[in-house]
Amino acid sequence: MEHNEKMEQLLRDYGYPEQSIPRLVQEISSMSFDKVKKLILPYNDITADKSSRT
Repeated sequence: MEHNEKMEQLLRDYGYPEQSIPRLVQEISSMSFDKVKKLILPYNDITADKSSRT
């Protein structure tokens, strides 16, 4: 699988919104797959609890 395809699939697996994936892949395309996998969190973890923060 091509590098960018692997990144796209990882973002999809992590639940990122489909419309944001092309921009994110462009931004992370210069990074190694392993580094990206360590840096990003599943989308639901990032957005969890935002409504309860004040």
